[in-house]
Amino acid sequence: MKNPIIKEKAGDPYILKDGENYYMTATGGGRKGKAEFVCWHSTDLQNWSEPVTILDFENVSWANGGAWAPSMVEKDGYYYFAFCADQQIGIAVCDEPMGTYHDILGRPLVAKTDYDFQTIDPVFLKDDDGKIYMAFGQGKCMMSEIALTPESAEFVGEMVCLSEMLYRQVSKSPEIEDKSLYNEAPDLIKIGDRYLFSWAIYDVLDYRYGMRYAWSSKPMGPYIMPLDFDHDNIMLMGRHGITGCGHLQDRE
Repeated sequence: MKNPIIKEKAGDPYILKDGENYYMTATGGGRKGKAEFVCWHSTDLQNWSEPVTILDFENVSWANGGAWAPSMVEKDGYYYFAFCADQQIGIAVCDEPMGTYHDILGRPLVAKTDYDFQTIDPVFLKDDDGKIYMAFGQGKCMMSEIALTPESAEFVGEMVCLSEMLYRQVSKSPEIEDKSLYNEAPDLIKIGDRYLFSWAIYDVLDYRYGMRYAWSSKPMGPYIMPLDFDHDNIMLMGRHGITGCGHLQDRE
């Protein structure tokens, strides 16, 4: 394995496995001075293509910058791209993973005024039954099933607060923010018959910045952190001067 695997400066990587192909998107990696998202392709997770621009903010009418922390998912032959823009969440679609995506809604899917926390860091979870969920948020983490078509994107059913489950587990009030419990960068994957929820604690430049995790038998919880006297459910911690260790989980 090469380290780093790409020559471009990029953070917040997201890898989508699509058959025998891997597609990686990230914060950064594109043209200097351009607000855009790019994508890399690999068949072995070691050798990666040159980056290709897949979403240029010249085609996003409601945002000018803040191109952060994207996520991708495939459904019925279309590829959906959730992204941060000006601290809001948008969603775009394309019929190929490295094509030119277009903004579906012409507005944010989640606007900065919708909640009392920063609406960033979207992540998809595609379940075995084809249902797709999205989690997001810094300060708090919300999650709901999402219905996607090339013409529409909307949350359906209940919107739950995953971070509140963590506070309740340790008998703390979710109204008083505790960055040692939850801060940002939610991630959701299914392993066997269980769902793994991971997230970042503290701030990215804090030496304590790290990742915690919790398990559930259902996609929307309840999620339980494995806490005991010998185990503080820390999945990953910054070390050797590298503090930004969130947004690191590969997706199947």
